Amino acid sequence: MVEKLTKYCKYLLIALMVLNVLFAVLGVANGKDSVGIFMVFAYCMLGLTVVAILFAPIYGIIINPKSVKTIGYVVALVAVLALFAWLISKGSTLSTEYLESMGVSRGQESFVDFFMMFTYIVVGGTIAAVIYSAVSKLINK
Repeated sequence: MVEKLTKYCKYLLIALMVLNVLFAVLGVANGKDSVGIFMVFAYCMLGLTVVAILFAPIYGIIINPKSVKTIGYVVALVAVLALFAWLISKGSTLSTEYLESMGVSRGQESFVDFFMMFTYIVVGGTIAAVIYSAVSKLINK
């Protein structure tokens, strides 16, 4: 069953690559008139991403029921990181006049600040994990 799914995923990825190239060529050919096409394509890709994000863990649980414990740990870690990012986000740092001129509310600014902090933490943790993995491989040789 895994081999069959791998084959289908390979064909799906090839189809998505062809679509990406097709839309890139259409965008270059049409210039400014292709913004609507790109938006529809972006929404389609976002929908496919959401489906993949929801399907992958469910499929993993079906294939390996013991992975529920690991998924629980990952969800808990993400929740802790999100809480930490929320606690250290500065909130409003821009003047009210500037925010009004940009059409942004204080709530939106706080929301963006929280997600920026969350992104910085996740990227920093990923870089640290890669460095740790490389160093530990060097030491254990």
